[in-house]
Amino acid sequence: MRNLYLFAGAILLLGLGSPGPARAQGYPPDQLLGGEVRLAVGAVQFGGSCYVNRGNSQFQRNGPGPKAVISFDEIVDNAIWELRGQAVLTFATATSGIIRFKQVPALPAAVSSPPFLNYTQTYDAVSQRLVVTFSIVFPDCTLPVLAVFDPA
Repeated sequence: MRNLYLFAGAILLLGLGSPGPARAQGYPPDQLLGGEVRLAVGAVQFGGSCYVNRGNSQFQRNGPGPKAVISFDEIVDNAIWELRGQAVLTFATATSGIIRFKQVPALPAAVSSPPFLNYTQTYDAVSQRLVVTFSIVFPDCTLPVLAVFDPA
């Protein structure tokens, strides 16, 4: 009887601890991580250009919920507008949704709340490193984002 309880407990723990969509195995949910966003230049559409500067960043995913928060030092499009600070990713699917930049001047929604695609996150339990990638789809440019985070 005792073995049955141990077996049932192990199954319960495995079931409750399993990752959801786009969640890395072993990544601790609700943990604020510090790291860096890497420099990247976007794919140009209609003569536009955009880039994200290399800089400090923070990341937090809200457990199994549909949101994550990431911060950027600077994102620039055609030197017309700049985005900095926190942005909230709201997932519609496991790999896509809307990213809303929180502290922006009056900008069009296509700039302050554009879609994002191809979200992935990979967690290495040995190094405790989380790598996050996705693309932000601005009206004239698709910007790839690569960020690497470690526990604080």
